[in-house]
Amino acid sequence: MGNGDERSGSGYYRRGRGYIQLTGTDNQKAFFEFIGLPADSDPALISTKYPLESAYWFFTRNKIWLKCVSNTEQCVKEVTRMVNGGLIGLDDRISKFNHYWGILK
Repeated sequence: MGNGDERSGSGYYRRGRGYIQLTGTDNQKAFFEFIGLPADSDPALISTKYPLESAYWFFTRNKIWLKCVSNTEQCVKEVTRMVNGGLIGLDDRISKFNHYWGILK
């Protein structure tokens, strides 16, 4: 993710922020450049000023929107895998998806 070694502290400095927990030096710098800020901007801005924009950017950059084509648990599973790299928290995510989808119907 472009972070330095553990002694550099960059892993903690570039920890997940915003609604999608945008993580890592490379992702955060690319996001800042996308919104027109210097690449070395304070990562806290992702949490305080750009939490939704950072999630939108991540979905767009990684073509995750292409998986958001149905209201199925399989869709939630595919998106989870693309965002997290695995399926940790999937049951909770599916439960919330079903709850909110039921409200939106």
